[in-house]
Amino acid sequence: MKVLKTIILVLLALLFIVYGLAFMTYRGIDATLVSQDYYRSVVEDFRIPRLIREQLMEMIPEIVRDGLTGGAVIDDPLMKAAIESQVELISMAMIDAFDERWIADQAALVTNDLVRVLDVKAQGSFSAVIEIEPKLAEIEKNIAQGLEAYSDQQLMGMFGAPKAFIPMIAQQIVSQLGLPERLVISELVDEMAPGSIQMVRSYLIMLNTWLGFLILILVSLVFLGVCILFFKLSFGLLWFGISAMLSGGLFLMVKSHFSNLSTISTTGNVDFSSLPVSSDTIQGIITFTFSKMNLFPIIFLASGIAIAVIGLLLARNRELES
Repeated sequence: MKVLKTIILVLLALLFIVYGLAFMTYRGIDATLVSQDYYRSVVEDFRIPRLIREQLMEMIPEIVRDGLTGGAVIDDPLMKAAIESQVELISMAMIDAFDERWIADQAALVTNDLVRVLDVKAQGSFSAVIEIEPKLAEIEKNIAQGLEAYSDQQLMGMFGAPKAFIPMIAQQIVSQLGLPERLVISELVDEMAPGSIQMVRSYLIMLNTWLGFLILILVSLVFLGVCILFFKLSFGLLWFGISAMLSGGLFLMVKSHFSNLSTISTTGNVDFSSLPVSSDTIQGIITFTFSKMNLFPIIFLASGIAIAVIGLLLARNRELES
C-alpha cells in the first residue's frame, strides 16, 4: 500500500511540476509578448529606431539606383555620374524624412495595437496603419531643396528642364519612387505569416483559461492536501516543497540554457547573422527578455525551500518528541 501511495504521489508531483513550468512560461509570455512596457523598453534601451534608420541608409541608395536604372548596368561615364548624382539626392531626401523620432512613433503605434490585439480580455483586430503620405510631401520638399544647388545647365542635362521647373521635377521623382501612401500592418503580417496573429491570440486565450492564478492555487492546494493525506503534515510539506523547488529550479535552468544566442540558433536552426542587427544587440534583447521571466520561478523556488524547511523542522520535532 505504501508503494502504491508513493507511485501515485510521484505521478502527481510530476504533473504539478509540469503544470508549474507551463504556468511560469505563460506568465513569462504575459510579461513580454503582451506588455507594452516590454516593447517600450526594448525600443528605447536598444535604440531600435537608430538601428532601423541605419539599415535604411544602407538600403535606400540601392533601391533608388535600381529604380533609376531598372537594374541595368550603366557603362557610359557621363550617364553613370548623372545617375549617381540623382541617387545621392533622392536617397538623402528620403533618409532625412524618415528620422528616428518618426520611426519610434511608428514602432509605438504598431506595438500598442499588437498588445491590444493579444490581450485576451479585449476584442478587436490588428488595425495599425503607418501613414506614409505626409512623408511623401516631406521627401518632395527635400528633393526640391537639393535641386536648388544645381545650375540650369546641370538640371537640363539630368532632367531636361531648368530650375523654374524644380517643383514639377521633385513631384515627378516622388511619383516615380512608387512609395505607398500608407502601410496596413495587418496586410503585411497576413502576407508574411497568414493567420499568425489569430493563432497566437487563440493560444493565449487557452493558456489564460487553464493557467490562471486561481487554478494554480486550486492545483497547489489539492496537491498539498494529497501530500499531507498520504505522508502526514511534516513529510507532506517536505514533498510539496521539493516539488515546488524542482518546478522553479527547472524553469530557471531551461531559461538559462536558452538565453544564449548560439543555443537558440542551433536549436531553432535560425541564422541570426542574416539579420540587419548585430549579434550583440540580439543577445542583449534575448537576455533582457528572459530576465522578465524571473519573478514566478523565483517565487516557486523560494516558497518551495521555505515549505520544505518547515516540513523538515516538523519532522525533526516529531522525532525528538518520540
